[in-house]
Amino acid sequence: MAGQPWTGMLDGVLAWAKALPAGLSNQVAVDVAGRRVRLSHARVEALSRGVLGRVKGLTLRGWDTTPAVYDLRLDVRGWKLRVETTPQRVELAGGRYTLWLATPGRVELEESPGASSLLMGALRTGAGRAALQALARKLLPPGLAWDGQLLRVEGALPREGALAARLFESSSLRMTAEHAPEGLWLSAEEWPGLLDLLQAALGPA
Repeated sequence: MAGQPWTGMLDGVLAWAKALPAGLSNQVAVDVAGRRVRLSHARVEALSRGVLGRVKGLTLRGWDTTPAVYDLRLDVRGWKLRVETTPQRVELAGGRYTLWLATPGRVELEESPGASSLLMGALRTGAGRAALQALARKLLPPGLAWDGQLLRVEGALPREGALAARLFESSSLRMTAEHAPEGLWLSAEEWPGLLDLLQAALGPA
């Protein structure tokens, strides 16, 4: 009897995958054994642009996908930044989202890469970290925080669209993310919630 729920879930996942609209086969993959799904990098970019486009004080100027990170160019309150980042965790709850983005690569002011290197070196070695974190709190707009390792972005989900707030007003979904050359893997404890998200995410961006 213990195997029946698992078998039923497997059948449901496979049926859902087969029913995806034509043209989406290269945008999603399902790893049932690993309890995870993969979105193409192109789909991640489309969804991210939709969410980040609503963050006040931030403009996403450029997006480049590499095998290990996303290379982003941002305007943050008049500062031009270049950030190499990859999603680490995602939480959707109460009509809001929180993203934790690892910053393993460059984080620099494009106007002054030399000064950026000094700041990054000081921050990542712990020298003056408290002072630099205080500076980041003053410079970054509400909803953005960075501690030298993780960039946290939080805010309200849009009223409509692929990730509408109404989808997560009374439910929550917490996922871990893993950047891979072929796409972004998302893992969650609750499969139904993850599949619901996928159905929304694979709709019109």
